[in-house]
Amino acid sequence: MDNLIKEINSIHDNTDLRILRGVINDRIKVLGSVIKYSLNRGDLVSVKSKNKTETGTIDKINRTRAVVNINGKLWNVPFSLMTKQQERE
Repeated sequence: MDNLIKEINSIHDNTDLRILRGVINDRIKVLGSVIKYSLNRGDLVSVKSKNKTETGTIDKINRTRAVVNINGKLWNVPFSLMTKQQERE
């Protein structure tokens, strides 16, 4: 990862940076789709935000986001911010 960051910092052309941004956004969408099709209603997921990671259950799966029940509150969460967890014992 450090090498990748160094390479990105060595780019001095805005056009190249825009192309890189498009590639990264496309990859995020692909990973979100992979996650989406592995989830079902009732699955336990962890949701990563800027400051913390919380655990909740899938209440509903929409086209681009899922409704996740976290501590009794429903949140619309993009698939790219979720990780499927093992079921509680």
